[in-house]
Amino acid sequence: MPDDSLHDALGIEIAQPALVAAVGGGGKTTILFALARERAASPPPVADAVPPISVLTTTTKFTVPGFAKSWPLILGASAASRSAAIEHAWIREQPAIVVGTRRLERERIRGVSLEWPVDALQSDIVGFVGVEADGSAGRPFKAPADHEPVIPHHTSHVLAVVGVQILNKPLDAQHVHRPEHVRALTDAEPGAPITAALVAAVLGHPQGGRKNIADAKFRVIVSSAQRDPNGAESIAAACHQTGIDWVIAYDAQSDVARRL
Repeated sequence: MPDDSLHDALGIEIAQPALVAAVGGGGKTTILFALARERAASPPPVADAVPPISVLTTTTKFTVPGFAKSWPLILGASAASRSAAIEHAWIREQPAIVVGTRRLERERIRGVSLEWPVDALQSDIVGFVGVEADGSAGRPFKAPADHEPVIPHHTSHVLAVVGVQILNKPLDAQHVHRPEHVRALTDAEPGAPITAALVAAVLGHPQGGRKNIADAKFRVIVSSAQRDPNGAESIAAACHQTGIDWVIAYDAQSDVARRL
C-alpha cells in the first residue's frame, strides 16, 4: 500500500475529535506528537476560525522529547487551573500543548488522572488528546505490569507500539521491558530469540497489547520500520494470524506511515 499520513494509515479522522492512547514499546511519545503535528498542519474545520488545540499528556509519567521542548508546557495540580491555561493557549492560537501536573526528576512530567483526558476533549476548544498510557524504559517491546496500562475512559483508539529492532534479540531485561511478563503470557524461555510470532502473541493477548482497551479501536504500530522493512512485514503477517487486522509501519525519521 502507498505511504500515507499517520492519521490516514491509522484510520483516524483528522477533522473529528479523538482521544488516542499509546501503549507498549518505545516510540509512543514520538507517535502521539506526530499526530498532533499533523492536526496542526491541517486546515481548520471552519474557515477563519481558531482551530481546536491538541493536548499531549500521560496518565503515568513521560519525558518531553527534545524536538518538542519549544511546545507550551502546562502544569497544574487542579483540573480547573489546567483548563484555564489551555483556554489561554487556544486564544493565543497555539496549535498544540503538553499538559501534566508537575515536574519530576530527570525532566520527566507527572501525568493527569484517568478521568481528565475525556473531560478535556469535551471542551469545544480541544480537538485531540494524545495519552501515553504506560512506560517502557525506552525498550522496543514489553508486556504490561499488573497496574498497566492506564487507559482513559472513552478512549477512541489504542495504539500498541513495538520497535522492529526487537526481532531476533534475546528475551531478557536488556532488550525487553518486563520480560517476565512476556514469558508469563507466552511460555517463552528466558533468553529465547524474539520472533514475529512471539511479538504478535503478546500484542494480541487480552493481558498484553489488548489489555484494558474496552471499546477502543485497536491498532498496532511497528516503529522504526525502515530499519528492517521485511521484519515489519513479518510482524504484520504474524499479527494478522492472531486476528489483529490493523497494523501499520511507521518511521519517525522520515515520517512515513503505511498500512501493512
